[in-house]
Parts: sequence; C-alpha cells; structure tokens
Amino acid sequence: MRRSEIPGQEELKAVISRLIDDERVPHALLFQGVEGGASLPLALYLTQYLMCDNRQHGDVCGECSSCLKNQTLTHPDVHVVLPINTNKEVKVKTKDLHSDLYSEDWRDTITKNPYLSLQQWYTAIAIEKKQGFIGAGESKELRSKLALRSYEGKSRVFIIWHADRMNQEFGNKMLKNFEEPNPNTVFILVSESPSKLLPTIISRVQRFQEEYYSDAEIAGFLMERFELDKNEAMNLAFRAEGNLQAAVKEASDAGDPWLEVFRDWMRMSYRRDLHELYGWSEKMSANTRETQRVFIDSALKVLDRCFRMGWLDIHIPMEGEEADFYKNFSPFINASNVKGFMDILEEAAFHIDRYVSPRIVWYDTSIKSVRLVHQGKKATASS
Repeated sequence: MRRSEIPGQEELKAVISRLIDDERVPHALLFQGVEGGASLPLALYLTQYLMCDNRQHGDVCGECSSCLKNQTLTHPDVHVVLPINTNKEVKVKTKDLHSDLYSEDWRDTITKNPYLSLQQWYTAIAIEKKQGFIGAGESKELRSKLALRSYEGKSRVFIIWHADRMNQEFGNKMLKNFEEPNPNTVFILVSESPSKLLPTIISRVQRFQEEYYSDAEIAGFLMERFELDKNEAMNLAFRAEGNLQAAVKEASDAGDPWLEVFRDWMRMSYRRDLHELYGWSEKMSANTRETQRVFIDSALKVLDRCFRMGWLDIHIPMEGEEADFYKNFSPFINASNVKGFMDILEEAAFHIDRYVSPRIVWYDTSIKSVRLVHQGKKATASS
C-alpha cells in the first residue's frame, strides 16, 4: 500500500515514515481506527514501507522485490490474523481454526477493496450469520511462526485486524510476545473499538490515533479512485458522514444495503400489520448480533437524515429510489417521535448485546415503531 493511495491522515503517515526512517519502530503498536476509516490501509502502508528496499520521500518505491510481494499480499514475512469462523467449506474444530485457512479469500478481497468493513469480510467468507473471532487456534499458529526465522532475513510483521475480536485465551497467550517480541518482529494491532481490548494488552502497545475524515477528503478520494465528478463525489461524501468505507461501498455498488430493510419495516409499521412485523422480526433475529447492530446504526442514520430533511429543512443530496423514499418518509420523522425512535433502537441494541432473545426484542421494537410512525403522521397533519 502506497502512502499516496491513502486519503488524508497526513500527520499520522508522517509519524509512521519518520519512525521507520529513524529505526524507532515500536515492537507492538495499535492503530486506533475511527469507524469506517483507513486503519487497515495504514497498517499495510507501514508494513510495506518498513520492508521497502528503496524508500522515497516517505513513500515506498513500489518496484523492489519486497514491495511487489507486499502489493500482491504474498510476502512470506507478513502474517495477518483475522476474525473468522467456520463455513460450509472450512469445517474444523474451534481449536484448529486459524486465518491461513482463509488466506486466498483475504488476498482476493483486499486486492479488490482495501477499505474493507468487517461485515463485508464476513460476507466474503460466508459467515454473515456467525460471530467472527480470534481464538486459541490462532495463537497456536502464531507461536509456530514465531519459532521460525524470517524467510528473507529482515523484519517480520504480524497484523492483527480488528484485534478487539480476540478472545481472552488468545490475548493472554500473546501477552509475552507483545512484551518481549523476537528480534525484528513487529506486531500491528488494528481496532475501531480499542476499549474492548484487554487492559494488559493496551499497556504493552504504543497507540496511534487515526483522524476523522472530512467530506472534502472523502470526495477527493472518490473523484480520484472512481473517476466521479465533483458534485457526485461530494454528494456521496456528505451522505457517508465521515465513514470512508461506506462511501467506497456506495461508490462501488450504489446504495445503503439496509435502506430497503428499514423502508419495509416502516411500511409495515405504517400499515399496522403485526403479522408481517412478526415475520420481519424473525428474519432480523436470524442475523448475528453484530449484523443487527449494523442495521441499528444504519437505521439511526436514516432517521437523522429524515429529521434534518423534513423539519430542519437541510438538503441532503441523493438520487433515484433513495431520494423518493426520503422525500416521502421524512415528514413522518419530526420532533414528536424522533427521540422515541432513537430510544427504542438504542434499547434494542442494549438487549441484543446482553443476549436477550432477538425475536422478542425486534417484535417489541416493531410494535413500538407502529405507535411512533403514527405519532409522527399525526404531528405532520396538525402542523
């Protein structure tokens, strides 16, 4: 990954290159990513720059043997640890599950899109209905790799993506390696939720905070990467609300994947169709807890946009069916019910995180949404 391919983050990229140039790279570091940011590309840039044989003005040369291997994700001294689970093709015991089983999927997926969300990764390896994790099988595999010398006699890098997904067993077994690593070995932890990491791990790594993206930075990146015109790029950036991964996804395949699910939910609520709402609740509850949380986050953003469009008279650029939905639905989200909707979704998230039956959670939330939709309708009619 070239430095020039990563939008923004200029200060952080400068710090990374300076540490490497001065040979002061910490043996264990943590990229504290922002939601939907570029923490993974930053880790890939650090890795390639560390190994590059001909660094040029803070960027990789892109031509040496190490660069070519890193660009194709085939460098033998770069190892990636990922949140995974079993699927129809990978059927092993939990204690034998490790990231190398998905190495081909990883290379293919990241080559297409290095700005990858965790949910997109789960979809790529067909575990959308399971919880990805980093467990005991991974620590066993890592220890066997650490026992060997580097293939090319230089640095070895271990990238742990979404490190907050490591279970306690993996974390405890890796503590000593983070504290006293082998020579020329660097651990790069990447996490958008560092507060979920074990305190003992946090105390053993040097932390680097990713900056939030501005609309202008995202728009500039979209214009260059996808050859969009300025207006279209700015529209996408505005709707992404600082989430670079969401902007990339929308530019790639157009649209919020959860908007249709939310729209159907609201239409059933408007019709007061409790039978259909029960069926919708069953379908939603069949997803993993993480997928349900992704829907909740998306629903909250939709509600926020509707409120701003309908009652604060703020223009949010969009086109097609998406624009029609917001135009027709935004009047129903107003001061009378917007807080109520936020409360029931946050309550749903609270219960889902605590393993309450998701079917009950979503049906209860759906019944409450019926009242809130019609409360908003009544407020609109009387205004």
